[in-house]
Amino acid sequence: MPETADIVLRTVTVTAALLLATLLLAAGRRRPAVWPGALFCLAAAAFFVTSTPRATLGLWDYPLTALCVTKAVWFWLLARALFRDGGGLRGRHVAIAFAVALAGTWQQEVFLAQFRAGASGDLANLMGFGFEAALLAFVLLGLREAARDLAVDLVERRRRLRFGFIAATGAYLTATLAVQSWNLVFDVATPLPAQRANMIAVTGACLVAGWSLLSFRRESWLEPARTRSPVALNRVETAVLSSLERALAADPIFLSEGLTIGRLARHLRCGEHVLRRVINRGMGYRNFNDFLHAWRIRQACAALASPEKARTPVLSIAMQVGYGSIGSFNRAFKARIGMTPTAYRRNVAAGSAPSP
Repeated sequence: MPETADIVLRTVTVTAALLLATLLLAAGRRRPAVWPGALFCLAAAAFFVTSTPRATLGLWDYPLTALCVTKAVWFWLLARALFRDGGGLRGRHVAIAFAVALAGTWQQEVFLAQFRAGASGDLANLMGFGFEAALLAFVLLGLREAARDLAVDLVERRRRLRFGFIAATGAYLTATLAVQSWNLVFDVATPLPAQRANMIAVTGACLVAGWSLLSFRRESWLEPARTRSPVALNRVETAVLSSLERALAADPIFLSEGLTIGRLARHLRCGEHVLRRVINRGMGYRNFNDFLHAWRIRQACAALASPEKARTPVLSIAMQVGYGSIGSFNRAFKARIGMTPTAYRRNVAAGSAPSP
């Protein structure tokens, strides 16, 4: 009876994961999160198939194991696609997943068998445990992607998703590490209740995520964060926007290195959440750093094009507009203008500089 219940629960979990993968692919392959999300679901499904007690998979064992061990990589890449602007899948990411699949297949099919039989050497032990540490590192990279731009993200939908992602992943990771530590200390297998709780949690997450994709709404969690066109603001937001535009014209606070949205909100005497909406909805920026860079680079372009500052060093201009180093200034300038500040100044003199 317990074996029957386990098989039924595994079947439900695998079906839910496959259903979510299908919904993701049906949602449109041009969305950055589609492929890493679908592959993460498939890897999770492969895990529940390969971990079935006394399962005989035959020739399917190796490809399913290779897919299963890459789930941490796809988790990282899913978080990267969801939370980083321009974070789509690249060829190097596929190469990383392929390398992990090869190493993981060796770890699962060769190392673990030798380790349990006491036949593995010190080097093999080091490599085996090193692989487990690498998988944990990929999970932590996923959490880092969710947290890295939280303070400057102006897209409220994506901010809420960040908080939920961090909380859910953190809770799941804590529970997993606790169970695995218990297994290691007492040299036992994962208790059956913990296995079933894991399957129920994964099934619930897949069904909730899938339902949100089926719900009729303008934007779901899968949609990439887009720069909004300015929209109508309420009375309070309009007043804050006016104060912000006046400050942009004359207030030296924007030239302060390390300026944060919280500090700017206090300076303008408004709520931080109101300022986020104003910059996102009223000005069309999705990231506070993008907003600062855009304004500072426009100021720098004006200075570089000014005949009165023709002999002013580029480093001095960089410092004047709020950059702490010439390297960060050059990177931000080239990302937005398409050339270095020096080349821009030279093109201005030749009459061929692009407009900022």
